[in-house]
Amino acid sequence: MRRILIFTIFNFYFFSYAQNLNLRNQISEGIELPQKLNKNDIAIIYEINGGWSAYDYLSYYFVDKNGNVKSYSEERPKSYLKNEKLKKSIKEIELTQEKKGKIIQLIESKKLSDLLKYNQEDFKIKVNENLPPPCYISDVNGYKLTFVQNNKQNTYDYYAPRYMYEKCPHKTINKTMLKKFIEVLDLF
Repeated sequence: MRRILIFTIFNFYFFSYAQNLNLRNQISEGIELPQKLNKNDIAIIYEINGGWSAYDYLSYYFVDKNGNVKSYSEERPKSYLKNEKLKKSIKEIELTQEKKGKIIQLIESKKLSDLLKYNQEDFKIKVNENLPPPCYISDVNGYKLTFVQNNKQNTYDYYAPRYMYEKCPHKTINKTMLKKFIEVLDLF
């Protein structure tokens, strides 16, 4: 009986990390990862862009089939800036056990699996009216999440998501989708 229990616990532990995210899109040509992915490995790219900073900030999280988590941090000059003194920098980050646990929980979460059912286009509701653009706010960040696994990806990008969700009544904003995006952002 004890061997069966140990075997069951071991299998649960192993298979809980061997997640298949069921991603749909081919990998974009512009994606450069600081680490090679093996079959079933997961890469998460969490990007903060916008605002007045000269840089976009990216965090990379890599989870292998055994549940090992590696992370990198990147500062990338905004593409429209022509200042040659601004350089891209990337470094490996040592994560705490708590942060590693949060990344594993994120991958296993129902909130993420719900978000991954959507596409970027689902942030916008099509209406037959000729409406002005949605609410405008300046000097805030946009957030971009990219999930990569087995040569597939899903990417979600939204400028000022919390502001748009809470304060912008524009008819074209899919508040349900936006809420799912914010919930996943909150898991980081």
